[in-house]
Amino acid sequence: MAEIQRTRIKSIYGDVKGLLSQIPQPDKDSYVSAFIVNGFNASIDELSQISDTDYSRYKVTYEAKVPQHTRGVMYYSASVRPQIGRVISRLEEEYNFGKERNVDSPSIAIFNKNQNEMSVQINYTFNDLIEKIDDEEGRTQLRELRDELEKDSKNWEKIKKILIWILNFSKELFLEVLPIILQKKI
Repeated sequence: MAEIQRTRIKSIYGDVKGLLSQIPQPDKDSYVSAFIVNGFNASIDELSQISDTDYSRYKVTYEAKVPQHTRGVMYYSASVRPQIGRVISRLEEEYNFGKERNVDSPSIAIFNKNQNEMSVQINYTFNDLIEKIDDEEGRTQLRELRDELEKDSKNWEKIKKILIWILNFSKELFLEVLPIILQKKI
């Protein structure tokens, strides 16, 4: 039970870390949408419930809300980013998340949060798969896919062609690549 709880907390950690990566630095854009803030606050509620620890002090409060904005309900980026960063830092300290660790074999833990949501925790990366493949063309295709997915402006036609090639090459490899892509929240 404790391992499932830790896995769920790590999933929330990844979600929160992903939210932070979507928020521009205050010097680039001073505002954050209510959608992101509401998602973060919901993650904090879920984290508090799962961990049986009150994390509510990390929620983005009404004080961070921009009084009036032409784009609708917005929050100040300079107030939101530190709150998210504080949660990430605390979870990294309490649970040792974010530290490199050696994983001998990939593992996937799947659990249902409710009927419409599923969380997937994946412990392998493209680099692990590249090392595992004996075929040079397969390694090249995986490297190209990894590099394309890391770009800010992705070429979806190229990604599609590579995924089709991988599916034709090996159904098993395709099924290992797919969760990694989903983990990147593309």
